[in-house]
Amino acid sequence: MWERLEEESRPDLNDPVLLVSLSTSLQQYRALYSQAREVGKFMLKKMKFERFATLYSSSMPPVVVISDDGIIRLSSASFYRYQGKRDIVLLAGDASPVDNQYEYCESVMSYAESLGIKEVVSIGTRWTEEAGSPVATPTVKGFASEEEGVKELSSLGVEIIRDEPAPFFASLIVALCARHGMKGYKLSVDHGEPIPHPRSIIQIMGVLDKMLGFQVDTAELRALADKIAANLEGPVGTEVPPKRPGVYG
Repeated sequence: MWERLEEESRPDLNDPVLLVSLSTSLQQYRALYSQAREVGKFMLKKMKFERFATLYSSSMPPVVVISDDGIIRLSSASFYRYQGKRDIVLLAGDASPVDNQYEYCESVMSYAESLGIKEVVSIGTRWTEEAGSPVATPTVKGFASEEEGVKELSSLGVEIIRDEPAPFFASLIVALCARHGMKGYKLSVDHGEPIPHPRSIIQIMGVLDKMLGFQVDTAELRALADKIAANLEGPVGTEVPPKRPGVYG
């Protein structure tokens, strides 16, 4: 496995928590399972984050990203810092790993441990449920690495996921938390809402606000959710095909 971590700086963090917000980039799944990526993009847009490190790895899809200027770069995930009541380290980027997922998790966790991080919150989508209504308000569901974490999620109104498999990177990283002396939490929603999943992001952000002690205005997401609902309920055959957004949107 090839890997390279490029640090721009090493921040002095205050009671930091790692928020993992990476989604699959595979085209056949992207529209259904990109909620984590959308959460990361929304937070980077609405909050004052500063990038301090970028992780490159052969675990990522073997695809380069082409800019509007025709210049390429490797797929990557970056670490960003937000200073609040407690510092949030956001891991966001082009994709979640497709190969060597255990090894990639270990790389992320080892780096997080070196930063003094003791808690990890991973965002994702359930893979085992049937698709829900495209206009319904999603319920945030989750699990934790220990009983205390399950109780905390329940107190925040998160529906606890029980007795089912939870595949792929976003769940594996939570399972590895205890081995690094950390607490781990997974927040997810069922798929079914059309991309870019504004209702899902609103619900997830609501839980994150309570967990991590920050507030973000989600008015633009509510407006987008209403617009999507109106389009879905409109006359059949009147939709305008969307402009192709490129590989990663």
